[in-house]
Amino acid sequence: MTLRSLAQELTEPHLTMIGGRIGKAPGLLTELREAVSGSTSGDGGGSASKVGILVNASALDLLNAIEVEVRSSFADRHGQGAPTLEKCIELIGEGEHPTEWQEYFAGRFTGYRDQINGLLRPKKMRRLDGVACPSCGLSMFGEERSTCLYLDCYLNEDKELKHISEWQVHCQSCNATWVHGDMQWLLVALGQ
Repeated sequence: MTLRSLAQELTEPHLTMIGGRIGKAPGLLTELREAVSGSTSGDGGGSASKVGILVNASALDLLNAIEVEVRSSFADRHGQGAPTLEKCIELIGEGEHPTEWQEYFAGRFTGYRDQINGLLRPKKMRRLDGVACPSCGLSMFGEERSTCLYLDCYLNEDKELKHISEWQVHCQSCNATWVHGDMQWLLVALGQ
């Protein structure tokens, strides 16, 4: 995917697969902003003043992190103050850059796309509770004692399975990943 098309996917409406059909989706940053806040109103029988605002802290943190990084990179590249987040991304996508900057921006924009999609449309994965990661030796990590190993084996939300050659195991603690070729090694290591 080109830098320009990545920038457009982040900032502008684009065609994507929605429920098995191709449809128009808003820019990913627009979707992320919509995910940050939503409002609910009470049905308490007459008072319309009961309005609560819920904030998705994960979406807000991601949006803030993207904005800080993009504006800083824009200023570093162009040597001038950075305009709005979307304008920075549009200008970067339209501009000509040396190879290192081109690769840097393409990698960052791909990462932003994947992070936003991961937050808004999380992938269904199977937790491997109580199984220690062969790489880091942990089965749980963090203050919340989250499961380390996850198996990416589902095609969709209906728990339809992918072909076994497409399965992946990922460790949330050390970020080790095992794919089809490494799966035999993983199974041997888990069996010990």
